[in-house]
Amino acid sequence: MRVVTAPDPLGIAGGEIICFLAGGITGCPDWQSKVIENLEIHDKTFPEQLDGLVVLNPRRKNFPIDDPDAAMEQITWEFNGLQKMDLFSMYFTDGPSDQPICMYELGRNLCRMMQRFPNDYPERILISCDPEYRRAQDVKIQTILAFAEKGNLWKPDLIEKADPLMHAYQIIRQFKIAKITKESK
Repeated sequence: MRVVTAPDPLGIAGGEIICFLAGGITGCPDWQSKVIENLEIHDKTFPEQLDGLVVLNPRRKNFPIDDPDAAMEQITWEFNGLQKMDLFSMYFTDGPSDQPICMYELGRNLCRMMQRFPNDYPERILISCDPEYRRAQDVKIQTILAFAEKGNLWKPDLIEKADPLMHAYQIIRQFKIAKITKESK
């Protein structure tokens, strides 16, 4: 497993499975580092299980919020990473922000994953939603409707109590399924 953090070059090699850690950054707790920490613990405990997994982390250590060039660089990095992802990991956390960009990314990328992976998209989408997130009901309804539109009444693993450890384990499960699917082709 390897982690690529914005704005570092994506450097995606053929055969890798890309998981983008989509979700709140500004005004939100640093849930990304906790998810990555749990993935790294698993990777050290079970060597080679996560070989070929690339985790794209959009949260920079230091983001120059007043620099318009940094905003362009960040948004472009995220856009390119989301275009390449094989696993869509979305995390809505509680905090002072409604995370409007995340709501946009949820809708856009649910549709994108359904188009890109028509046969196994349910196994490639993971959404964690803190029950204290003010728009949690909107996230659930939008996701259920998107799946129903495709004739799929099964809904993705909506983790109702967002927890970085559980989110990491769901990423591991998704990665294993995606790896098996890729190897069987």
